[in-house]
Amino acid sequence: MTKQILIGIEKKKLSEVAHYLMIYFPYNEEMCSYTDAWMGELYENKYPLVSKGMWSGIVELKTHKLLNWKPEYGDLYLQAKICDSGTYFLLDKNKKVICKIADYVPNGLIPDSEDCGDYIRLRINSDGTIENWPKNPDYSDFIEGSETVERIDASIVEEPILDTKVEFTYSQLMSKLLRLPKFLQLEIGKALVANATEGFEEDE
Repeated sequence: MTKQILIGIEKKKLSEVAHYLMIYFPYNEEMCSYTDAWMGELYENKYPLVSKGMWSGIVELKTHKLLNWKPEYGDLYLQAKICDSGTYFLLDKNKKVICKIADYVPNGLIPDSEDCGDYIRLRINSDGTIENWPKNPDYSDFIEGSETVERIDASIVEEPILDTKVEFTYSQLMSKLLRLPKFLQLEIGKALVANATEGFEEDE
């Protein structure tokens, strides 16, 4: 786990200094879901704010609004089990990073606060407003046990696209392969074709 706070910031009230929150986490289709007003689940290629397998959003803390949410996404409910793989940054009014948590969800600030810290649950309106944002946000997770630094490490914890220790179904494997850069997809395709051709030649 990485927790960092800028020198001098720990002596101030984060509720007054922090203006934005940036959230990053791997969007794992088995542990994350979007549902609409009719509780219908959204499927592949219809996940707002998800790119290359990563969910990323920036929340304006005063209005608890997702600034990168688009009206065409509509009203949606996001539930995600993060499993200690998210990264969270607090930014000041000039969008300078002042705090960082990498790993567990700071549920004192991000809903749902009643859970064990593995989940993020957001009720998002079409204008980006998060309905269930806490009325009295608790920033203590960003302060307690944090390393005081001159500069915040801006790197993001990412889940590996492929994990050779896990067995995948065909659809899961294809989903992960399609998240790779195009040139890698092409090289993998060539290797698979070459391997299959060699197999046919040996059978003959």
